[in-house]
Amino acid sequence: METSAFIGSSIFLYILAFIVVMAIGGYLTYRISPKRKKRRENKRNKDDLP
Repeated sequence: METSAFIGSSIFLYILAFIVVMAIGGYLTYRISPKRKKRRENKRNKDDLP
């Protein structure tokens, strides 16, 4: 019984770790995406205008 509970919890931890990695990867991909970068530059240029 202890072994199966340990296997179940380790599978859960693997799934949890996978979700965390995907979330971090998605966030980093969103942060460095060219579209967002361009939008940020356009906003900065607009703010610089008098």
